[in-house]
Amino acid sequence: MKKLWFILLLLLPVAAAGQEASLQFEQANGLYRSGSFEKAAELYEQILKNGYESPALYYNLGNAYFKLQNIPAAILAYERARRLAPHDEDILYNLRLANLRVVDKIEPLPQLFLFEWWGSFVSLLTSERWGILAIAGLWIAVIAATLYRVARGALFRRMAFLVCGVMMLFSILAFVGGVQRHHAEQSASGAIVFAQSVSVKSAPDAQSTDLFVLHEGVKVDVMDNVGEWRKIRLADGKEGWVVISSIQLI
Repeated sequence: MKKLWFILLLLLPVAAAGQEASLQFEQANGLYRSGSFEKAAELYEQILKNGYESPALYYNLGNAYFKLQNIPAAILAYERARRLAPHDEDILYNLRLANLRVVDKIEPLPQLFLFEWWGSFVSLLTSERWGILAIAGLWIAVIAATLYRVARGALFRRMAFLVCGVMMLFSILAFVGGVQRHHAEQSASGAIVFAQSVSVKSAPDAQSTDLFVLHEGVKVDVMDNVGEWRKIRLADGKEGWVVISSIQLI
């Protein structure tokens, strides 16, 4: 009994903090509805600083920044929301609206259908759910293999063998999908340009050649880093170097 009370006492601060975050979220939503977009954004940011995040929190933060005409911050918030909920239609729609305000229109390189399909398939579930499916598939395969060994009827044995093979394949695919999804969830390789305009350099040196200019709101991938410089790649394949202060990681 003492152990139970001790555990409950440990959980009380966590529950209280969660309740406070929920109240702050509702308060921020009220500020947004009343038109106090700046105060709402500040409160959403405070909730994030306290260690809480969710697709809804990032989505509402993006909406507040969009109303404030802070397009880079809105896109950053929407991208972070999409990272957690990649198929949410509201997030995707508002992200498209925000990207229409970006000066630079980057046409992505064409991708093979198979790779595009696999990427969409992997993003259907979180890494945790892929892991659960992989374990479940493995257990079903083990059960089917056991039934194959003990069964006497030829038809039943064939069915057990087929189920075992299919579930083994499914388990492998779920495991690979989970690993890739986990990498996507944890990866900080994406970034948004926050500088009003920035010259992309050919090398991590202020005296190097200017390759092209980017404007605020453009999404880039961060490939490498040298000191205060980051190597970036655009969706169309262009690469170059920018100072880290000109971008913010997703």
